[in-house]
Parts: sequence; structure tokens; C-alpha cells
Amino acid sequence: MITRRLPLFIAIFLLTSIASAQPRVYVPAKLTRDTSTFWGFKEMTLGPYFTAGYARQNEKLPDSWHSSPRFAFTFGGIIDGTINRWLGVTLTALYDSRDMYLATAGDTDNIDLNVGYITLQPSVRIFWLLIGLAFDIPMSGSAVENVATFQNPRWPVKPEPYSGNLNVDSGDLSTLTELRASISIPILQAESGMLHLIVSGSYPLSRTVTGTTSFDTTSTPGNGHFSRVGAGPLPTVQAGLTYQFDILH
Repeated sequence: MITRRLPLFIAIFLLTSIASAQPRVYVPAKLTRDTSTFWGFKEMTLGPYFTAGYARQNEKLPDSWHSSPRFAFTFGGIIDGTINRWLGVTLTALYDSRDMYLATAGDTDNIDLNVGYITLQPSVRIFWLLIGLAFDIPMSGSAVENVATFQNPRWPVKPEPYSGNLNVDSGDLSTLTELRASISIPILQAESGMLHLIVSGSYPLSRTVTGTTSFDTTSTPGNGHFSRVGAGPLPTVQAGLTYQFDILH
């Protein structure tokens, strides 16, 4: 009896082994949406920032003087936090350099004033538009001055041309608050982040120069050829690039 049942047991054993040896189909786990945030931000990016353009004082010029655009640039870094798909906030820390050129008719008397600032720019981002303020702390300055015919009041000599290249004390420069608007357009997607085109404009709410004692050597302090320069704001228009690395996504 046992010998008759043995082939049946062997057949059942072989069928069970073959069935268990068949490969199993892999079923991936169900993906769940990552809802992690950092300080309320769903996404955060960080990267370098550079723009260049021009600056020009168009308001409160001295009588019979005119202005011309001069080079301006910024460089530094920007951090951007996304709250939802259309709203975010940014903070930009920059070194800001801009020139102001003023001259009399025919450019006979002229001054090219360069000012460097450390700038913090908090902004609200609505899609590609950034609107905010800039807080500019003057760090350094220089002035290139030319006068066609200058009578030095300190020396009894005949009038002669005058030129000077002088440092400007930060005490003669205003700490600025500016209105600022930018367009940040994504133009190239990479694995690590996104390249953006930046077009920006800023408008200071105060004058550029508070005094001229450190650089106006053409006469007594406050009464020289350049004592009235910088009485108006020095706005800028610039364009550039920023590459934003993904740090929270």
C-alpha cells in the first residue's frame, strides 16, 4: 500500500516545488505626496546673483547742469522661498556699485561720482514679479572732478584748469531706502536648479549725497563747484542672471 502511494506523494511534492519556484510579480508601494515644509515654505532655492546696467540722476540738478547715464552693477546671492505655486518671498544680499555723472554745458565742468553700497533687498514674489524694498548702506566712494577754468581762492594765481580724483567719505553719502521691482524669468532647467534672467529697476527715496566736504576742493566747504551735486535720487535699471540651486523641493 505504501509503495503504491509513494509515486503520488512524489508527484504532489514536485508540483508544489515548481509552483513555489515561479518568479513573483513586483508590485511597487503606492507613492505618497511629500508635504514636508521648512518654516512654511514648500520649496527653497539659493544661488549667485549678478546684474549690470546704468544709473542716472534726472531730478534736482544744479542750474544749467545736465546728467548722463553711467555704469552700475550688483553681485551677491539670493534665497527664494515658495509658499504656494504663485506666491513666495526672496532675500537678496548684494554689493551695489553705481556712478553719477553731472556736467555744465559743453561738459566744461563735470563730476563722475562712484558710490558702493552693501544692500539688503527683501521682496514678495508673485509668479515672476518681485516687488520690495532695498536698504543701502554706503561703504565707499570716489569722485573724478574737472573744472575748465578755476581760480583757487587759497592761492593768488591766475585761473587755470583743475582736475582731481578724490576719495569720498561715507559720512557724505546717504543711507538709502529704495523702491525695487524685478522680473525673474526662468530660462534653463538643470538637474540641480534653474537659471533665471533678471530685469530690475530701483528708485531711491532720498538724495545720494548729504555733504561734499570730503571731495569738493574747488572752494570753501559747501560753496564749491560741486556743492549741489547729488541733491536728487540716483535710480538704476539693470539686467543679469541668477542660478538657483534647489535646497528644498
